[in-house]
Amino acid sequence: MTPPLAIRPATAGDLDAVEAVERHAFPEGEAFSRRQLRYLLEHAQGACYVACRNGEVVGYIALLTRRTARNLRIYSVAVDPAARGCGAGQALLDAAIALARQLGLHAVTLEVNVTNDPALRLYARNGFRSGKLLRGYYHDGSDALRMSLRIAGEPRE
Repeated sequence: MTPPLAIRPATAGDLDAVEAVERHAFPEGEAFSRRQLRYLLEHAQGACYVACRNGEVVGYIALLTRRTARNLRIYSVAVDPAARGCGAGQALLDAAIALARQLGLHAVTLEVNVTNDPALRLYARNGFRSGKLLRGYYHDGSDALRMSLRIAGEPRE
């Protein structure tokens, strides 16, 4: 039996663990730097959550908002490869959708590498719709697909 997952808001104290997940999840050159991760955890307008199993961080999601925007943007999501398949990606996505509803936003948006089949399947299972193809989006020249999920909820006040 897989130990249960806990999703909680990330703190500055999670930086080392989030950085480790980032390094394991993405190839060198694609991973965020420690400085970028620190900014996301401590200063970015939005929210970050971590997925923990047995008290250990196994994944994170960074979400961005703007005061004038009606959407929540999934800026980054990563699950340690050793923990994939335990539901961490789904739980983090659920947290993002719940936050968008709580804030009364209209949509959750993201960009995903067109070669990331597991992520594409996860987003499609959750009702995300494919949008614009972004050619050469990533620094290695690979393409991204913009995806969005409409949120049925009350508008912000």
